[in-house]
Amino acid sequence: MTGAVIVSRPEPGIAVVELSRGKVNAFDTAMYRELGAVFDALSDDPDVTVAVLTGRGKNFCGGNDLYEFESMSGENGDQRMRDVRRGLFAVLDCAVPVVAAVNGPALGSGFGVVAVCDLVVASDRAIFGLPELNVGVLGGGRFTARMLPQQAMRRLFFTAEPVDAATLRDWGAPVDVVPDTDVMTVAMTRARTIAAKDRRAVTLAKQSLNACESLDLKRGYEAEQTFTVRLSDHPEAKAAVRRRIDQLTRKVSP
Repeated sequence: MTGAVIVSRPEPGIAVVELSRGKVNAFDTAMYRELGAVFDALSDDPDVTVAVLTGRGKNFCGGNDLYEFESMSGENGDQRMRDVRRGLFAVLDCAVPVVAAVNGPALGSGFGVVAVCDLVVASDRAIFGLPELNVGVLGGGRFTARMLPQQAMRRLFFTAEPVDAATLRDWGAPVDVVPDTDVMTVAMTRARTIAAKDRRAVTLAKQSLNACESLDLKRGYEAEQTFTVRLSDHPEAKAAVRRRIDQLTRKVSP
């Protein structure tokens, strides 16, 4: 571990992960590997039900370290791209939901990290962009298309011009835009709501949503139903149903 990805446990059930490398938290190969290792470990931790991902300082993530691109070649590029994928997919595939607390610029791969999270809370001073074409590389479009319509994503990609969080929201991204001083407060509120739930149910829900995301309606719903059946054998699921029945019964009782 290089210390570029820092984990803390501020409250029961919640892990806070901070990107912390240089002035803008830019990724290099070692940081991608560390990101993957951190989120794989959180997946295996029975005491974690939700993670909050943010950037240290005034930036979320400025993208990739440009020196990495300068030294990339046909000989080393495939290996480096595997490390990138492993890091990003570890966030996407994390067993528990991940809340992005975007406290500043999220550019290039930084935007990609946001796009693979489950919920997004953004500062009103945050900006989002895909500057790849301006630095002679490609990538980022497919991740961004999880949050935006195709033409909005393509505008960001072809112009390489960033937009603020409010514009991103207006284009259809499901982003909570809040005052800069409230980003972590709101992100932690979202996290507490999730952390209060049964971890078994939350992890099955995450698996279910990931499994059906790329499927058509029929196959996707069939996949969801298999997870519903798996959850039905869990004692806490039965207890949750009983609690809700009792609540409704009390409401209608004379």
